[in-house]
This record gives sequence, C-alpha cells and structure tokens, in this order.
Amino acid sequence: MFYHFNLTDGDEVIRDEVGVRVPGIDVAVTSATEVIAELKQEDPSHSDEWHDWRLEIADPSGLVVRTIPLKPKARLHCT
Repeated sequence: MFYHFNLTDGDEVIRDEVGVRVPGIDVAVTSATEVIAELKQEDPSHSDEWHDWRLEIADPSGLVVRTIPLKPKARLHCT
C-alpha cells in the first residue's frame, strides 16, 4: 500500500509529496513512530512547539487513515 505522511497543526499543513510504499498500515504506523522519535532526538529543544502538531498517514486518495500526535497529551495520574 502507498501512504503519505503529512504534518499538521490543524491550520498549517506540511505535505509529504513523495510518500512511501509499505506492506500495510501497521508498518506505516511503526515507520511514522520511529521518524517522530528520531526528530525528537535530533533536536529536543523544539519539542515544546510540537504541542498541537500531528502526523497524519493518508492513503493515495488523501483519506487520513491514522493520526499520531507529535507530543502526546500528558496523562493524569490519580492517587
């Protein structure tokens, strides 16, 4: 299957014009998660700016099939 990995904050979109062919959505999600982790390691100083950004995995028609936040919301811990 062919997928595009677009970045968006809801207002601005950085489109993946090239895309990538992978065996299925699970491999696409794994690849996207690895890329996000690499971006965080390369320059962690900008991670606070990623609050509203997410990576959207879209099929060839442009349909978003998965969304991965770049900075997951903090979980509340009840004690």
